[in-house]
Amino acid sequence: MTSRYDLICNVNGGSEHKIWRIKVRVIRLWRSSYFKDNNNKPMIELVVLDEQGGRIQCTVKSIHVYLFENSIKEGNVYMLENLSVALNSGKYKPTMHEFRMFFKRETRVTLVEDSSIPLYGFSFVPFVEILNETKDDRRLVDVLGVVTGKGNLIEFKKEGKPCNYVVIELENIEGGLKLRCTLWEDYAFMFLKHLEDHPSECYVVVLQFAKMKNFKGSVGVSNTTYNSKLFINANIPEIEDFQMSQLSDHASLTLEEEFLERGVYKSIADLKEVTQNSVFITIGTVKDIESEYNWCYRACKKCSLGLKLDGSMFYCKKCVTHYSTFVTRYSIQLRVVDETDSASFILFDKEASNFLKIPAYELRTSYIAKGGDKNRHPEEIDSFKDKKFLFKVQVKIQDMESIVPYVISISRLCFEDNIIASFEKKYQIEEVALIQDNSELLSQFTESSDLLKDNLSVSCDNGVDTPSPLLLTGKTASNMDSSVIKVLDVDLAEYCGNASFDTPSKCKGEMHSEQTIVRVAVHGDEQSAKKLRKVIKEEKN
Repeated sequence: MTSRYDLICNVNGGSEHKIWRIKVRVIRLWRSSYFKDNNNKPMIELVVLDEQGGRIQCTVKSIHVYLFENSIKEGNVYMLENLSVALNSGKYKPTMHEFRMFFKRETRVTLVEDSSIPLYGFSFVPFVEILNETKDDRRLVDVLGVVTGKGNLIEFKKEGKPCNYVVIELENIEGGLKLRCTLWEDYAFMFLKHLEDHPSECYVVVLQFAKMKNFKGSVGVSNTTYNSKLFINANIPEIEDFQMSQLSDHASLTLEEEFLERGVYKSIADLKEVTQNSVFITIGTVKDIESEYNWCYRACKKCSLGLKLDGSMFYCKKCVTHYSTFVTRYSIQLRVVDETDSASFILFDKEASNFLKIPAYELRTSYIAKGGDKNRHPEEIDSFKDKKFLFKVQVKIQDMESIVPYVISISRLCFEDNIIASFEKKYQIEEVALIQDNSELLSQFTESSDLLKDNLSVSCDNGVDTPSPLLLTGKTASNMDSSVIKVLDVDLAEYCGNASFDTPSKCKGEMHSEQTIVRVAVHGDEQSAKKLRKVIKEEKN
């Protein structure tokens, strides 16, 4: 018999005696010291989410903390039973529910397994709604956007205590609307460290439980001291969907803009050191076509995901639909080498068709008609071999503990000699003789063939799912200099009230300086990068 429980939307403060029982995931947990005294621990505050997306704040008062502090962890799902209900009247409201709930001595907490409740429970507020606010709003909101501007790290003192913040500019998913976002203290340092450690073509940010603040007649958002959560290019569906939505913007870029102006360059060796999903530009020569992986796959007509054979039909797990037919699309695994290393790149349909000048279905039909071996590839595909390309690649992390922690997929290809020459001149890449039969270099594969077959192979014969390429778009890190964000300048005295300030120092890593550091570091000269950082720091001081 299925146990009964209440939905958050039905929680109320009615007069009838009610023992509330809710099944929820803890999506945020923090300690609040507002009412802490010397005898009691800080209160525990929770935001919980149920299967229908309802959110409500729960509180463990100081006198009850010792009963529950070891029983509740952020991210877990629990059955909570016998909680009291009160009006939601806090200074800042992480939920818009009319009520909030309190743990009692008699409250029961039971850990349960339930994957139907989302991990984060975002409730994104459109930028236009925030920008149309005429005064500060006490509700906390979730915002999602691509970073299009970054100010300097500002350091000052307020009431004798050091304070730090950085202002960034976010652009919304529809494009055109910009929102000021102020990151304070640890959130500012977290953001700047991410930019330094993970240079990328664009940064997609989620700030969950952000407060709205009116400054000089314009409403922006900032983190709170305890509640907010910051995600930067995180491997979560909401950010991945946002990144995919930017494809149309990238399609309008010329090859020169894409490869010479917008991208962040990394050698193949440096691509393998990436620890987070990122997009980079690299250059290399295709030395082999990895024939152990099929060169095409059965694709869904609607979403292009790989189909699985299910009886006499083809099933798409994304569309949750069976089809009687499929579309043939390219998925070619290229072995690419440069002067630093080699790696497998996956080339998908659009760019492959553009280079080969023949659609995948036509090539497959012709190949079958000629009696082609299904364990090999058509000779037309060999035209990639021994040719140098510029690649815009997405490095997607799968499992950092595995032998192959990443998948490198190609989102755009450039084979125009003049652009390649300009790129090599810009990054001072020396021509290295790559001998075709250099078996020593080509044999130094970091990937395990068996693991790659399990995770990456796509086929027209076995219907294995296509690895979904994740394409990032937006402004480049190197373009986010002070000229882009001049509208973000803030008046410290007006913004922070009557405070005493030291001379604000500049950001420890302005973007034009970071670009130079990146250019040194990507060539493997970390010592030079460290020296350059030291010089920049001394100049700023």
